[in-house]
Amino acid sequence: MHQHVAAGDIDLAIEHLLFFTCGCLIWEPVLETLPAPAWFGTGTKIGFIFGVRLIETVLGNVFIWSSSMFYTVYRHAPEWGITPTHDLNLGGVVMMAEGSIVTLGVLVWLFLRMAAEGELRQRLLEEGLDPRQVHRAVRFGRADSL
Repeated sequence: MHQHVAAGDIDLAIEHLLFFTCGCLIWEPVLETLPAPAWFGTGTKIGFIFGVRLIETVLGNVFIWSSSMFYTVYRHAPEWGITPTHDLNLGGVVMMAEGSIVTLGVLVWLFLRMAAEGELRQRLLEEGLDPRQVHRAVRFGRADSL
């Protein structure tokens, strides 16, 4: 049996691929899969997360509290008696819940990392090592090479 793929299905697939890709790119500076500049340390990453979370919170609340749709095309009929507007509202709830869980986990990880870096930096400075070398070595996870 041959099924025809509608252009709307392809658009939806591309849209979700872009959501996923952009989401990964937002978190890349925090996870540093590529080296970040020296100034983008753990404290700056925490500030970055708060900025991203602020934007996500505004957008999520717009979706949650909206009484109308932002687009006219709703390709598939609503399931379970959910209207397109209610679907948008629920999408905002899911967006806020997922974002909150991920943000909380990453913030806990970064606060623990910042505390460990501070202790390590202090210990190395007390050993009489050069403060600039200590800062760079701790920042890039190479303190054991000092």
